[in-house]
Amino acid sequence: MSYGLLSRGGHPSLEIYRFPIILAASTAEQDSGYDLPDDGIVLDVFLNVKTPEATGATKTLDVGLKSGESGGDTDGFLDGVSVAAAGMKKGTLASGGQTKGALLRVDESGSGDLVPEAHILNGTAKSVVYAFGSNDFAELDAEIVVLVARPNAWE
Repeated sequence: MSYGLLSRGGHPSLEIYRFPIILAASTAEQDSGYDLPDDGIVLDVFLNVKTPEATGATKTLDVGLKSGESGGDTDGFLDGVSVAAAGMKKGTLASGGQTKGALLRVDESGSGDLVPEAHILNGTAKSVVYAFGSNDFAELDAEIVVLVARPNAWE
């Protein structure tokens, strides 16, 4: 894991966390082994695909918080994001292809119109997890990138 601070010295900070994805022959939730801070606000989550998946039958990835933790959701940050091509991937709210997870969106008016929303961490669900779209991934080299605001980090 690595992270960078974008401000310090008594001011709110924006931290960028990077977690590697380790291949597994399973579609079950995989624990990254990394936890987010108890007092953070997840602003957004991305995938940095260095080597795309070519072999897997379903070349998608979910990213979220451990489902066994209260408030956790395996695909709560990213839901079915394609990893078939290299590059930085983001979740979207585009109709017909929504890949931004439920922890980062809200139905604004109850009519199905989704808008982005930050996720406030409370210390219960904080373990970053991911799940492969199929159990036959072979080439994928990627990392999860999480932007976390920590307004109380320097108090």
